[in-house]
Amino acid sequence: MRASVGGRDELAGRVQQAFLLPTKKQAEQIVNVVIASLESTLLNNLATNGFTLKLGSFGKFSVRHKPGILRKIPFTGETILTKDRRKVRFVSLGALRQSEQVVGNDAPKVSSSR
Repeated sequence: MRASVGGRDELAGRVQQAFLLPTKKQAEQIVNVVIASLESTLLNNLATNGFTLKLGSFGKFSVRHKPGILRKIPFTGETILTKDRRKVRFVSLGALRQSEQVVGNDAPKVSSSR
């Protein structure tokens, strides 16, 4: 079983409990409608640079346009312009952000004896 399927089952169960729905199927339909609405909203505003969609204390989606840059091809020496790119980024907020694990500076240092 894929991890996202298990996560969706848990989410549907929580939605069913929160709305006191009689069946899990109804909760799954609500979850699917919410996800489809998020996706269509982001797709409709993909052309808008700087568009953000903040979801309370859960997180924020933001759309950013990155222009192409000039790159030099090492073998031929030719300079080309790369394609423009659009990035959709998610930043977690609230309790989700506070419970994230930071890797790097807080990692324990391993000493080696030589």
